[in-house]
Amino acid sequence: MRKIIPLFAIILWACGAPSQVDNAHAQETNPAKTPGVSTAAAPAVAADSSPSHPLGNAQSLGVPLPGAQPVLWRKVAPQNLLYLKTRHGVTLIEMAPDFAPHHVQRLRDLATSGYYKGLPFHRVIKDFMAQAGDTALVRRDPPKTPPLKGEFRFRRSPAQTITVVGEERSANTGFVDGFPVASQPDALASMTADGKVWAWALHCPGAAAMARTNDPDSANAEFYITTGKADWLDGTYTVWGRVRAGQNAVRQIKLGAPAYPPDMIEDLSLGSTMPASKQAQVWVMRTDTPAFAAWLAKHKDANGALPSICDIAVPVYVQWPPSKTKMEK
Repeated sequence: MRKIIPLFAIILWACGAPSQVDNAHAQETNPAKTPGVSTAAAPAVAADSSPSHPLGNAQSLGVPLPGAQPVLWRKVAPQNLLYLKTRHGVTLIEMAPDFAPHHVQRLRDLATSGYYKGLPFHRVIKDFMAQAGDTALVRRDPPKTPPLKGEFRFRRSPAQTITVVGEERSANTGFVDGFPVASQPDALASMTADGKVWAWALHCPGAAAMARTNDPDSANAEFYITTGKADWLDGTYTVWGRVRAGQNAVRQIKLGAPAYPPDMIEDLSLGSTMPASKQAQVWVMRTDTPAFAAWLAKHKDANGALPSICDIAVPVYVQWPPSKTKMEK
């Protein structure tokens, strides 16, 4: 049975100074007063999931499967894959150590230690984000890990190919290894001492990032997953990963700051620590190939323009072990 969180614990949490994600363009929503939003229990498997293809069969999108053309796909390494389990299903998150190495290592360490198991989603705002990782609501000790220095931007070598889909005054938007990013143009690399340019991951829906206080170097263990576009956070909060499957399970997390009772993290595990019999195989379509360019072309409008980068889905193929439709412990 789910534990009932004492009311005084919620009062203690509300009176503290937890990490907050700037909601300058979002409104906190009371689910009880929002038409069409249900707080009832949801199915164990997210609505956008199926046993083999949580994001849909890539073949139905006109994209060859990894078994047919493996050169078109990049397989996600188990040490970079997180399995987030809630009552709404399993969400698979790919971490990006090239973008935020210290934050990724923090997530690996905390997930391996079991830190997140049993923690609530304590701040969930409609069409914005779902935040978790605070221990106050469940009266557990805070993490003993030190604060992290912000990794809001990273140095990108031109060898890390960016497939540009949009241009701005000082940066291009595009995909690097299937992650939506903004980056200074490659032409600037020849003018820098290290031959690289600045780039930063974007807060498109499905971004996994670290919460912090007003101190930019105060992130520790609290993270959030965006459920809407939050571009005002770009370059000021550390994006360390991206949902590859099960985003609908995130969208179903109960709204509130906090909700009462909140939805809980039933488990958050690192792929490389799980038995092979329980690991999902996840492939992301390479975004530096002519095949991906052809995929992008399908998104152009009548004038030949592409939509916003956040409106372009990179094909993902997920294969679970036989008879394993969800993470089991």
